[in-house]
Amino acid sequence: MGVLYDYFRAPGPAEVRAHMDAHEASSPVPEVYEGVGLKMIDPAVCLAQLIGFVTGGPGGSGELLVWPAGTEADGDYPGPWVTVLGDEARDVLAGIPAERVPELAGRWSGIEEFGGFLDADFLGEVITDLAGLAARARERHESIYCWICL
Repeated sequence: MGVLYDYFRAPGPAEVRAHMDAHEASSPVPEVYEGVGLKMIDPAVCLAQLIGFVTGGPGGSGELLVWPAGTEADGDYPGPWVTVLGDEARDVLAGIPAERVPELAGRWSGIEEFGGFLDADFLGEVITDLAGLAARARERHESIYCWICL
């Protein structure tokens, strides 16, 4: 069994929390919010490495838990969770130029966490989708959220 990650844009944490509370914690993608459904691409490790490749720095997503409150230290909570990426991560993704996508996808496909399961062609599409989602979020002064489910 894998972990599911749905990245989506939303106006704010209050709207996200209200959706999660009203819909039994189901993913809001694509019925409520525009997003990208992914598997194996977590924000804290894998996405953070892509951000590092883009910036040439250490990377990082600036991820914070927004739902459910109080589960940060509960090792027995089975999920799902929703986190929000920092605006800096959103802006880095939004600024990825199309001409860098092949190079970034090639580097990203080589990270240990993907173990050769995700190739550069697929990851190029992921980068393009995430960059577009982030650009639309930035234009609308929204954030990028990640719904995570075991």
